[in-house]
Order: sequence, then structure tokens, then C-alpha cells
Amino acid sequence: METRVRAHGLAGQEELLTLVSTALGDPGRLGALVMGGAGFGKTALARALEEFREPAAGSSWITGRESLTKVPYGALVPLLSHDAPVETLSAAEVIAALRARLAPPAMTVKLPALLIIDDAHHLDRPSAEVLAQLAITDVARLLILARPKPAPPAAFLAMWHDGLLDRFDAGPLSDEQAHAVCASVLGGEVLPAASTTLAHAAGGSPLFLLALMERAQREGQLVQRNGVWLLRTFRPTVDAAIIDLVREQLLGRTTAELEVLERVALAEPVPLSWLYLACDAGVIDTLEEDHLLMVSTEADRMVRTASPVLGEVLRHEVPTARSRSILATAADILQSSQPHPDSLIRFINWSIDCGTPVSEKSLLRAARYANGRFDSVSALRAAHAVLASHHQAAARVEVAHAHFHLGNLSRASGLLTDFSAAGADKAAIRRAHLLTAELHLRRGGSPAGLEKIASDWRDVELLGRMPDSADARLADPQGTIAIPERAGTGSQLLDVHARMLQGRVAEAEPILAALAAATSDEESRLAATVLLTELLTATGRPASAATTAAKELNRAALERGSSDHTYEFLWVRAAMALLRSGAWEKLDRHLADFRPSETSRLAFAGTVHVIEGAAAVQQGLMGKASRELACAVEALNESDPDQLLPYALAMAAYAASLTARSDRVGPLLEQLKRVPYRGTEHLALTADGYAAASRAVLFGASTSIGELRALASTASGSGLTTAERDLRELALRLGDTVQLKPLQLLAAASEGAEADCVGAYVRAVLAKDAPGLIAASTKADRAGYLLLAGECLGQALPLLQKEEDRRLARTVNQQLRLQRAKLEGTTTQQLGQQDDATELTRRERDIVTMVINGHTNREIATHSSLSIRTVEGHLYRIFTKLGINRREELSRADITSVRRTGRN
Repeated sequence: METRVRAHGLAGQEELLTLVSTALGDPGRLGALVMGGAGFGKTALARALEEFREPAAGSSWITGRESLTKVPYGALVPLLSHDAPVETLSAAEVIAALRARLAPPAMTVKLPALLIIDDAHHLDRPSAEVLAQLAITDVARLLILARPKPAPPAAFLAMWHDGLLDRFDAGPLSDEQAHAVCASVLGGEVLPAASTTLAHAAGGSPLFLLALMERAQREGQLVQRNGVWLLRTFRPTVDAAIIDLVREQLLGRTTAELEVLERVALAEPVPLSWLYLACDAGVIDTLEEDHLLMVSTEADRMVRTASPVLGEVLRHEVPTARSRSILATAADILQSSQPHPDSLIRFINWSIDCGTPVSEKSLLRAARYANGRFDSVSALRAAHAVLASHHQAAARVEVAHAHFHLGNLSRASGLLTDFSAAGADKAAIRRAHLLTAELHLRRGGSPAGLEKIASDWRDVELLGRMPDSADARLADPQGTIAIPERAGTGSQLLDVHARMLQGRVAEAEPILAALAAATSDEESRLAATVLLTELLTATGRPASAATTAAKELNRAALERGSSDHTYEFLWVRAAMALLRSGAWEKLDRHLADFRPSETSRLAFAGTVHVIEGAAAVQQGLMGKASRELACAVEALNESDPDQLLPYALAMAAYAASLTARSDRVGPLLEQLKRVPYRGTEHLALTADGYAAASRAVLFGASTSIGELRALASTASGSGLTTAERDLRELALRLGDTVQLKPLQLLAAASEGAEADCVGAYVRAVLAKDAPGLIAASTKADRAGYLLLAGECLGQALPLLQKEEDRRLARTVNQQLRLQRAKLEGTTTQQLGQQDDATELTRRERDIVTMVINGHTNREIATHSSLSIRTVEGHLYRIFTKLGINRREELSRADITSVRRTGRN
């Protein structure tokens, strides 16, 4: 452990290292005082600073020990050469001995030595006064490392107050600093969700972070896949090493402080008002100042331990008898009608550990909350503790949810197969049907199957097994929306979701609009807003979608006690809307403001990378897109709540095809074939389009264009404007100019900057307007669509050359080169060098592409539905046009319309 701390403990803290080093070199200062709790990297900082010192200036370590606090000069013994017992020496004798050791007369270069005083809070008073005297007489510079409690000796504090020492605080690592530490230790791409989760569990302590990383690796939670480090699951657990670190952190704490920490750890989070009734307010304030407790800023003012690791160790260390005693006094926290979900989960686990009876209602509620936080272990414990027969149906649903989150889909499905609504409450019936629907889709079931599940659910509702006055018929003056009077909104939403998956958006929109406007059922209203936001984005109205989501997003963030992750799902739809609007600055702020719960951060990690990768694809930054999507794919293979894996894989393949990495295209497309689910219809069609477009790099553009035309027709028939526009843009990028007029109409009917830029591009191409294309390029570049901006210039250049406007052509050619430089190696037909005189037909270009990719004539014939003799005839004409004699020479020919793959 110590070696790793030395090597990596300062990653991300370079600024602090520089500041302390500057203070030690300041002639107006006598040194630096670095304060911080145990595990915050003070010792690692000092070791790194030794490397900054000039070789002529020596350094020595002095370590304060609690056992030596009553022995005068005891900590200085290693530097003293006196034979007499140290306690018999006078201050003058100690100072003389240290002078002789640190600045002997024979020294030619008189640079002050560096004295590093570690654990200075344990240094005895006489030693501190001697060291202060050495600094004042310019014999040494002091680097004092101490904890806030107990405070360092008065002599050092006096030097700081007098301005002779600079003080620095070694506080918790920020998320960015923790990510730097993880990347330094692991040596590869690390998912930010993984580093943030570990850092928060460690309370920002570098030492705890390293310990947690090692434990997570040993337990197979922290793994590397395809060059990406991710957390498969994470539940903070403790071992002997971590327990020792926490014990060291708590050394010197008073009995009253330890009692407060134990009380909070056993029941966290606890209301601050309750804690004030049981404990001294000054003690609570001290623990918060010392980064051992955290008090939330929300209205409820909940108190937690500073890190999950600290809480786990405190709970581990509390004797059973004392734990039961505190449990009895803490029980009143849960007597409120709405206890904090995390408090309830902790209380139930605590009660089960102590063998204390708990109401079955509380057990079921805790199981639901735990499943909502992806805490399957706690959910199973609580659900399995339910014994009453009339609660068994509800408990069975929670067990199924826990197994679903653990990836045991067959087990979850089996538990729901025999589910009976008899005796189950409304929440259990709702959760059973929603989970049945999610399992159906996750296993590749058809949207029609969702309609059957919704129908079964509605039958239960109409039989009166779950009466709900809030589910009254919604007002509809025109009478166009058929909503059964006694049907619950949950089954309606599931039915509407099935219609959306089938592309029946025209049917779904009025129902969703009505449900989203209702106020009687908060949960269903928010779920309807999620689906409505997605529908508006899919039908070319992303700006309207973003506005719709923004109205509800803050409310959803405040109501995250539920177990359906409405906040996260709505946040994702809002991000997609901003992405398709081209509102890049708003999207950046939206991404930065994402505040998932600690337990859902890992579950939605891949989703965040998909959004960032999709934004890069839209902008034409395919190198960045490939990096983001590689992270997304690995994370989504672990958790994919939005069924985005097919979309991510297809986009990753497309990005690879445009950056001369066709070696990645095939494996990504093969993985795409193995994914059992498709996701929503508009993203599924878009994914199919990206997959088809990426295959052009392997087999040529003709087949891909045919597939894209068919997909665009399907999207058009379903009213999925955004998907249709994407598909036609992909076909146009492959050279299919038939798409120009449909794209012009689609752009005019769509909202957002991208639609505006595409419209300007298409109008100029149709009009063969070179100045219009230049203007469209400027518009696209300013809007952040860098690839489209380059393609505008690529289309303008041949027009200018035909018009013999050489001066403007040279200017545009130079702009095109600059634009290519922004695109990280991205290549398309429209970006190719336009001075290539070679004229090949599309079929000939496809054959050249397949030859360069190593396909034989027979394979080319089979793929293209041609005879081998016809393929040979095409190759003869290609060789004649290019002036070459052998197929091996094709790889060296300057044919920019062919995608080069790097396989030759």
C-alpha cells in the first residue's frame, strides 16, 4: 500500500504541490504548515517535495508519536548523537547537537536543511520549541504535517499567526482529482462514474481511495474491458487494512465525538434536528468542520458520515449490545409518515442484524426503496424477511426486481410468471406489470407483447382489485382520446409506450399530452412527460421537447424517493432534445448538472457517454466519438436502463468507418447482432442506418444506400422525422443525391440549428450555388457542425473550378484544408480532394472498396449479386481508367471516393 501511495498519492494535486514548494523556497517564510485528516495525502506530498529540493540542501524526517508526547525531545532522538538520556538534556544542548547535525562547519554551501515533521500533532512541546528556534535562526526550513484535531503544538501555531509559516489545507479530492488518481494507478481509460463512485465512497481521501481500488479489483468489481476500466457493481465493504486506516483517522477523538459518529453511522442519514436533541451541537459542528460528518443543504438537513467507508467501519466496530441500545433510541426517526428512504433502508438492515422485529409494511417499503437505488442486497434482505401471507405477493415482486438488477433475468421472470394480484396493493401490481414489460423488452420481445401486458393490467384494474380515485377519466372536450373511466394511468402509459415502439406516434401524442397535463397522479404525469419529451424529439421538435422536460426536471430531482428513476429518465430525454436542437452550451451545462443518486450513477454511466458520443458524431468529431462510445459500450454491457446499446454500437461502427478504422467496424457490427433488444423505434431505425452506412467501408456504398432508402421510407411512414432526416443525410453522405429534395422538406419541417444548417446546405447544392455553400459552411461551423461545414466547402470547390474562379477556389481549398484539420481524421466523399480526375461509377467504386478490403472476386460477386465474369469485366475497366495492371496497385491509386481501411 505504501508504495502505491508514494507513486500515485499526488496525482491530481499538482497545484497544492507547487504552492507548498513555493512557500518553502520563499526567503520571507520559515516553512509551511499542511493540515488535513488522516489519509488526505500529507505524507505523500512531503515525499514528493523532497524531490524538488536542491541536492546540497539535506532533508530529515521527524515523526511525532503519541507514546512520546510526555518525553521531552523524544521525537528528536534519531537526530541526536548524545549518549546521555534525552530527558536530561537542556534546550541549548539539543539545539547545539541539531546544529552540528544539520549545518556542520565543514559545509561549503550553507542552505537551510528541510525538516519534515510528520504527525506534528503528537510532537511534545519542548521539541516543537527547539525546531521553531532552528527555523528562526535559519538552520532549517520546516514542513509541518498535522491533523486539525488534536491541534499541532502552540509554537508552530504562533509561527503561522505571525506570518512566518504559510498554511495549506489538504482536503478531500475533487471528482477531477480522484479521476486523475484512478487513471494514474490503473494506467488506462477510466469511466468517470467509476472514479467518482470510488472517490465518494472514500470521502475524498487519497489513501482510502487507493485501498478501495485494490479491494474492488480483488473482488472483481473494478475490471478492465477493451481498454476501459469500469465498476461492474460497487458496495463498500471493509477489510483489515481499511479498518486500520479509519482507526488511525479517529485517533484523538473524544468519547463524545465518537458517540455522535456511531449514532449517525448506525442510522444514517439522520435529521439534524433529531441529532441536536441527542447530542451536543458543538460536537456536531466540530465533526463537520473536520470532514467527518456531512450535513445536507436541503430543507430536511440530513446528516451522514463523511464517507460510506467511514460509516461501514463505524458500524463494524460498534458492539452488538450498544448497537441495540442506540437502535431503540433511533426508532423514533422512522415513526414519521415519510422517513428518508436511505434512513429506512439502513434502519431495516440494522434491525435485521440485531434481530429486532420490524413491521412488514416497513420491510416492503425498504425493499422498494432499495431496488430503486439498485441496492439488490438490501432489497433481498428486506423482502425475504416478509413472512405474512397477505404481503407475499408484494415481497415476491421486490425479489424479482432485485434479481433483474443483478442480471438474473430468468429468475426474475420465473418469479413473476405465477404472480397473482390477489392480496397485492396498487404499488405491487404496478411494479409487477412494469417489470414484466421491461423483462419482455430486454429479452427481445415485440411491442405487441407490451399491449398484451397492458391489457392484462387493465383487466386487473377494471375488476376493481386496485381502486384509485385519482385515475378518473381525463377531460377531453373533443372526445378524441379514449381513456376508460376506471382504467389506471399506469396501464395506459404502457399501452402508449407500445404504440411508440411500433412507430405509431400520431396515436400516442394526444394521449401523452393529456396525461402530462393531468395533476392528480404525480408519478404517471412525470412518466408521461418522459415519453412525450421523447416523442417530440423523434418527430423533429427537439426545442419543444427540451422546454417540456425543463418544466418537470427540477420537480423530478426533488422527488427521487420513488423507485422508477423518473429524474434520470427525464434527464436523458432532455439531453437528447438539447443534442438534436444543437444547443451545445446548454447541453454542456446539462451534462455538468447531472446529479444521479450515488447508487444510480453506475447504472446510468453508459447513458451519459452515449449522449457525449452522439454529440460528437453530430458535430463530426469522430475521434472523440469513438472514445466516448467505446466507454459507453462497455458500461452499457453492464447496465442499460434506456436500451441504448444498439444505438451506441452502431454509432461506434460508423465513427470507426469514417476514421480509417474499418478493423473495428466488423466486430462492432457482430456485437450489435447479438444484442437481443432494439430500444425505441426511432433510435432503432437510426441505429440500423448507422450500421448500414458503416458497412459501406467494407462492401461499397451501393448496398448501404439501398438499405438507407428503405429505412428512411419506414421512418417516414411512422412520422419519425428526426430518424428519417438522419437516414437521408447518411445516404447523401455516401453520394445518394436523390436525398436532396426530401431533405429540404424535412429540414423545413424540423426545429433546431442542425435542421437550419442542413436546409441551407441542401438548398445551395440544389441551386449549384457556390457562394451559398460557402455561407452554409460558415453557418454550420458557427453552429458546431464541423463535418457539415467541411462538406459544404467540398461541394463548393468543384463549382468554383468549373466557373474558373481561381482566386476564390484557392481560398475555399485553403479553408477546406483547415476544416479537415478540425475533424480528427474524419473522411467522407464530400471532403475528398476534388482535383482527382478519376471518374468511376458507383458500382466500380464499390468493387474497388471490396478489393482493397481483401475480398476475392467470388466474394464480391456473391455480395453484389453479380456473376464472377461481370466482376472481372468491371475490374478490367477500372484498371484501364486508373492506368494500372494488377489489383495490388489499387491500394496505391489516388481514389478519394474509396474508403481506405488500413487492411492492405
